[in-house]
Amino acid sequence: MTTKTGAPIYTGEIAQQQVDLSKEYSRENQELVFSAEQHGIWAELFAGIHQPYLLDHICREYRTGLKLLALDPLHIPTVAHLNEHITPRTGWRIERTVVRYTVADDWYKKFAQRIFLITDYLRTRDQLDFTPEPDMFHDIFGHLPFLTQEFYARIEDKFAPAYMKATTDEREVIKRLAWYSTEFGVVMEDNHFKVFGAGTISGRKELTHTIMEFYRLGRDNVIDYRKNAFDQLKRQFEINRKDLHRVIDGINELHQQGQMSSEDKGWNVVISLYEKLGIARDGIFGGEVILAPFEVETIAKIPKTVYAFNPMFFVCESLEKMDEHLDSYLKPISSRQ
Repeated sequence: MTTKTGAPIYTGEIAQQQVDLSKEYSRENQELVFSAEQHGIWAELFAGIHQPYLLDHICREYRTGLKLLALDPLHIPTVAHLNEHITPRTGWRIERTVVRYTVADDWYKKFAQRIFLITDYLRTRDQLDFTPEPDMFHDIFGHLPFLTQEFYARIEDKFAPAYMKATTDEREVIKRLAWYSTEFGVVMEDNHFKVFGAGTISGRKELTHTIMEFYRLGRDNVIDYRKNAFDQLKRQFEINRKDLHRVIDGINELHQQGQMSSEDKGWNVVISLYEKLGIARDGIFGGEVILAPFEVETIAKIPKTVYAFNPMFFVCESLEKMDEHLDSYLKPISSRQ
């Protein structure tokens, strides 16, 4: 779909990519030679996020995995290095792909084989703070430290068996559950919100915006961190549930009109939506992201996967609770005969 000027607009659908499958990487043909410029971009991305003031707000499991993965801060790792540090620990294998955007079916077929795909695309220097599509830095730096650990392998193992047996509508919910857990999830740790999702971790702008929201909630007296923060978040969610669902419905409508197509437009559009709906920009609506407790019913209402904008991040009380939430939806589907 395009505008009258011919510029593409985004409606929430993932565009089909025409891929020459003859150029897809084989298991024996995985390594690439990267330029000095590409290694330089990797080094800048790594250094920009590998800062104590940012890492302190990422969950301890990620920090543990980052040490286990032993990434070189200055050079893009080889696939061999990644597999040497992941496969013996969790049984998952890393493979490179030429595909940048694709339908989810292809990825879940690989997940079913315990293969995690990484793209051969690296963002450009003008996308250091934000990239509208997942690149190899996101795949490697965001996801793979987790994949050195059994708990994350178990989470990833849940999705493919259910996806393969799911109806079309159920598959959309499964994609959202993956998006708002492994890509943009938040977990509680020592009564503080901690970033869990790889999408947030690997994007400096989204990471800093999310951390700022943790502080804003305290500053604006929405959350008192001297008390149980998650219980307070649940109370705020219940009080504001109706308006939260109105925001989600409004965003869905905007997506279908193609108005959520860029990072620059994202929150300006939402601010206008708040005004249209008569929702004051304070309390849980006062920041650049909205935090809500992880709930399958609400997540199922969120628009289709959007790379340029996430209106809401969902918080799990613990990783064990994340397991329970995911199992509540995925297990009945994967158990079907």
